[in-house]
Amino acid sequence: MNTQKDRTARRALSMCSLLLGGLLASLAQAQNFEAYYGENPARDAGEDVKSVNVCLGAGSIIAGTRRTATATEILVSRVDNNGIALWQRAYRIGGNSNSTAQAIVELRDGSGFALTGSVSQSTGIHIHVLRIRCNGALIWSRVLGNLASGHRSFGYDIIEAQNPAAPLAAGDLVVVGDEHVAAPAGTTKGRILRLTPAGGLVFDRAYAQPAPQPGLRFRALTESRSAAGGAPDLVVAGSSAAGSNWSSDRRALMFRVRFNGAPVCNAAMGLIDSTSEDFYGIVNLGFGNYPQDTVLVGASTPALTGSLPLYMVRFRALGCIPMVQSMWRDPVDIATAYDVVEIPAGLVGAGSVIAAGTLRGSVTQGDGFSLSATPVNLGPNAAATRYSTQSIRAETIYALDLKRDRFVMAGSTFSDWDGVADGQDFYLVQTTPNRDTQCSVPWNFSWSPVNLPRQQFTPVSNGLQQIQAVNVLVLNASDEGNCCVLDPN
Repeated sequence: MNTQKDRTARRALSMCSLLLGGLLASLAQAQNFEAYYGENPARDAGEDVKSVNVCLGAGSIIAGTRRTATATEILVSRVDNNGIALWQRAYRIGGNSNSTAQAIVELRDGSGFALTGSVSQSTGIHIHVLRIRCNGALIWSRVLGNLASGHRSFGYDIIEAQNPAAPLAAGDLVVVGDEHVAAPAGTTKGRILRLTPAGGLVFDRAYAQPAPQPGLRFRALTESRSAAGGAPDLVVAGSSAAGSNWSSDRRALMFRVRFNGAPVCNAAMGLIDSTSEDFYGIVNLGFGNYPQDTVLVGASTPALTGSLPLYMVRFRALGCIPMVQSMWRDPVDIATAYDVVEIPAGLVGAGSVIAAGTLRGSVTQGDGFSLSATPVNLGPNAAATRYSTQSIRAETIYALDLKRDRFVMAGSTFSDWDGVADGQDFYLVQTTPNRDTQCSVPWNFSWSPVNLPRQQFTPVSNGLQQIQAVNVLVLNASDEGNCCVLDPN
């Protein structure tokens, strides 16, 4: 691979777009590509991606973590529609040398982005919320307290809530994650916290199962219309422990609360056995035959040997009742879906749900994939795609977003594309409307409906009130290139 030649070609295309003017540049989506970004020689792990729709210049933004010999820092890369980096920044929360990012969202008022993740302090590991401008400059940051000193908390997803008074104005920021309790060891509580756009605390709650189950994990969330009217409910995807510890038996969890954190209902999906199920991604359906239903995606880990399937469930609107379930299985590899979106009205495939994730196994070190399913039975309605970069090198995909009539996906590479001893970088895939790139290949899978039972429980919750404003050290970063043949378009 001639990295410098590819990089020069991509920059030339970007310059051509700029010459067409700002408006055309923002609308142009000239290429599909698979690219990497990061910092040599740091290990850069991509966790989330969003299409940029409000900030000038459009493009996409990736968030994750870079690990160096001396620090762990938040890393954010913003790129244009051709994949050229507009800027890359690293952030240290509170000046601390151990800060991570798991999720990012663009704010609809055009002010920039918000992130969540974790930061180490002397009292433990804490959830943070960070707001930055469209150019990466800091607006504010907040660190949330834990139930007790020595606990470890992590923010995994963030959304901007609806603003009933002004749909286009800024809304509250809602974060989900979990808190690992120091004693008894292995106990985990799900966390939901809500902040105003200015960083003020609205509520922060920790949720647990009744004893003796060791707890809950929250991984993703969305808003969905409430049966009570008014502000929409918050619906969370995650896992609940079913046995005496997390490794013995887990159930895929759908957890619903009101806008103020008051529990509504929940669904723990799975059998009482040594099989574990987990949800990692969620989408609220907006139209078609199932408006306000929610679709959750994840994986099932059966005790039997063989390939391990991904797991999908659609839940009825306004509640927690499962309507249809399915499993998708690779012939050889472990399949896990981490994110899901709905194709809206006016686009090809409208009403379909698109899920993305990663395949791993003894044969495949790591490939990304995407699939298209109908909400009717969560079965296939189009070809599935595998992103292999045409090499034995390993990649993962953890995040997916709709980009007008195409898709962007992000994760990590686990290879030295530059040939400079840089073993891990952000991985960004931008596809055609059919979810293809120059390096994608068909994914061959089997599909079947399933009917795992639902259980529910009465959660125990605790309120937290600790929040502090902290300083942030902002650093520049650089590195980019192609890990797939350049689209000649």
